[in-house]
Amino acid sequence: MTFLEDTRDIFKNIGLHFRTGVSYMLPILLIGGFFGSVAVIGKDSDAEIWEMFKNIGEIGLKYFVPIMAAYVSFSIADTPGIAPGFIVGILAQQTDSGYLGALFGGIFVGYATFMVLKIKLPEIIQSTWGMIAPVFSTLIVAFLIVFVIGPPLANLMTAIGNMLHSLGSKGNAVLGAIMGVFGGVDYGGPFSKTQSTFATAVMDLKSYIPLGITAAFVTVPPLGLCLATFFKPKLYTKTERKYAKSSWVYTLVAGFTEIAIPLAANDIIRCTVATILGCVVTGVIAGFFALELYTPVLGIPQWFFFNKPLVYWGSLSVGVITTALSVNFLKSISNRNIEELEKQEESI
Repeated sequence: MTFLEDTRDIFKNIGLHFRTGVSYMLPILLIGGFFGSVAVIGKDSDAEIWEMFKNIGEIGLKYFVPIMAAYVSFSIADTPGIAPGFIVGILAQQTDSGYLGALFGGIFVGYATFMVLKIKLPEIIQSTWGMIAPVFSTLIVAFLIVFVIGPPLANLMTAIGNMLHSLGSKGNAVLGAIMGVFGGVDYGGPFSKTQSTFATAVMDLKSYIPLGITAAFVTVPPLGLCLATFFKPKLYTKTERKYAKSSWVYTLVAGFTEIAIPLAANDIIRCTVATILGCVVTGVIAGFFALELYTPVLGIPQWFFFNKPLVYWGSLSVGVITTALSVNFLKSISNRNIEELEKQEESI
C-alpha cells in the first residue's frame, strides 16, 4: 500500500482504534474505581488493608488514561505502538490535556510508529529498526503534545471541567436530557457508546454526575420494554413475551442496554421513540438531583457506589414506566398484526 492509502485506511478506522483503547482501559478503571470506592469505608481507620485499597484505587484512576492511549496506538501499530502510546498518555496527563490529549496522542503516535516502521533501510539497520522506530515516533508526538496540541487541549479540558462543576440543578438536568437522547437511541450502539465514553472520560476531571446519569438510564430501554409486555401482553407476540419474562432479571444483574434489541427489532421506530423518552426522563431526574457514581460498573455492583441510591431507584423507575406506557400507546394506535408476526416467528 502507498503512504496515502495507509493513511486513509488508518484514519478511516479511527472508531475501531478508539474502541480498542477503551476496551483495554475499562478493566483498569473498573479495578481502580472499585477499590477506591471500597476504601472510603475505612477512611477513618489506620489498618493497612484500607491503605492498600486506597493505593489500588489511586493507581487505577491514575493510569486508565495512559492505558487507553497505549492500546489506541496498539490498535494502529500493533505491539510496537504500546510503549509510545503509554508514554504519550502519561505526558498528556502531565500537560493537563488529559483524556483528549491521550486520545489524540495515542492516535498520532500509533500512526507515526506504523509509518516509521515502514521505512526501508539497509539490512544491517533494518534488523534492529523495530526496537528503534518507536523511539522516533515517541519523540515526534511528544513534541506535538507538549508544544502544539497539548496547550489548547489543556485549556479545553479545563473549560469542560469548569463547566461541569459549575452546572446547577437545571444545567445538570439539561445535560441529563441530552445524554438520555444518546443513551436511548441505538441500544448500546455508537451514540450510546459516545455518551458513556464521555461520562467515563470526565472522571479524570473529578466529575461524577455524568456517570451517575448514564448508570441511571442504561437499563431503562430493556426494563421498560420488558415491563410493557406485562402491562399489555396482547400487543406482543409469544416470543416477545417469553423473552421479556426471562430477560428482566438478567438486565438488573448485568445492566446491559443491548438486552433490549430483540424486543425492539420488530418495531424499531416506536420502540426507539419510547426508549428515548424514558432515558430522557431518567436523565433529567438524575441530573437535577446530582446523582453521582464513583465506579464505572454495571448491574448489581453499581448499586453500592451511588451517592444517592434513592435518586437512582426513583429516576430509573420513572424512566422505565415512561418507556413502557409510551411504547404500549404507540403500538396500540398502530396497525401491527400480532397474528401475522407470530406466524412468521413459527415459520422461522
